[in-house]
Amino acid sequence: MLIQDLSTLEGIARPDGVIMTNFFGYDVPAGGKVKVGHGVFPPGTIVPPASHDEDEYSFILSGTVKARVGDTVHVLTTGCCGFIPAGEVHSSSNDSDKPCHLVWMLIEK
Repeated sequence: MLIQDLSTLEGIARPDGVIMTNFFGYDVPAGGKVKVGHGVFPPGTIVPPASHDEDEYSFILSGTVKARVGDTVHVLTTGCCGFIPAGEVHSSSNDSDKPCHLVWMLIEK
């Protein structure tokens, strides 16, 4: 068993202001095809449209984040879990006055 403690790991601030902390990557000894981490979307965050080759799952621990896919905006709040299939262009934002904390997972196809 491998255990990572968020309080002992260093997060990396991206240019869009989101702070990402990787728990496990594709180099997990079991040879997994999964990346797992914690993200903090500060108030006012706007993540530009992007897509990736992996399926993405996100579980909202606290706060609210909006995910835009095409013309549809999905609002994810505490306790929501979202899925974005590989290749789907999406963007995210936090227009609230509180940070949004989430756990994300990317699964290699």
